[in-house]
Amino acid sequence: MDTLIRLNNSTAGRDKTARLIQYLCKALWDTLDANDINSHLIDQLRTFELSLSTFRKTLRLGKCIDTFYASLTSLHYADAVVRMTVTLSKLASSMFLFCDHMIWFARTGFVKGVNVEKWNKLANKYWLFSVVMNLVRDFYEIQRLLATQTPKKATVDQGCLQEVISLPLQTVKCICGHKPVLWDTVKNACDLFLPLNGLGFTKLSPRTIGVLGFISSLAGLIPLVEPSAKLSPA
Repeated sequence: MDTLIRLNNSTAGRDKTARLIQYLCKALWDTLDANDINSHLIDQLRTFELSLSTFRKTLRLGKCIDTFYASLTSLHYADAVVRMTVTLSKLASSMFLFCDHMIWFARTGFVKGVNVEKWNKLANKYWLFSVVMNLVRDFYEIQRLLATQTPKKATVDQGCLQEVISLPLQTVKCICGHKPVLWDTVKNACDLFLPLNGLGFTKLSPRTIGVLGFISSLAGLIPLVEPSAKLSPA
């Protein structure tokens, strides 16, 4: 209960909780639709999903300014790779949010004549670029973690074979042992397919998109519940 209250007390917590439910609804209605079960419930889930999407857009109004300002702050990070990836990701995220605001204006009828399809496509492009930059950062962090590992000694004959076998296991173990990198990588890896699908580069079903969105939302909620699991600097 304390966790729910803590999440509800922050805008980010409400947004990510709504996102979790939104993508869960998408996965559920597509599953029901594929099995031709309860058309009335399917319509309800679709309507609820759209309502949550609009709610989240309302919560994020004006956030593009905050995100742009945060990108200026990240210019002072000492590590060049972190500085470049985080700054570019935040700039792209700021532009994504601006496009998102335009879609909200059109959806609510506040502004007439907005080409929603055009703005949605542009938003997905900025979202994709932001996620790619985040993944580059994640891979860089994984590489740094692996560099700190002390390799086990092996004979000359066994060296190459052992390295081929142990490297993937070592990488997985290394990631799992570092919660901030683990959850950030899971979140971004799942998020990658959402704008790709929106832009038509992949043809995933709403159910698959719903599952991926649910997993990434869950991975995004964990650092809010457990601050030690947040990748820093961010």
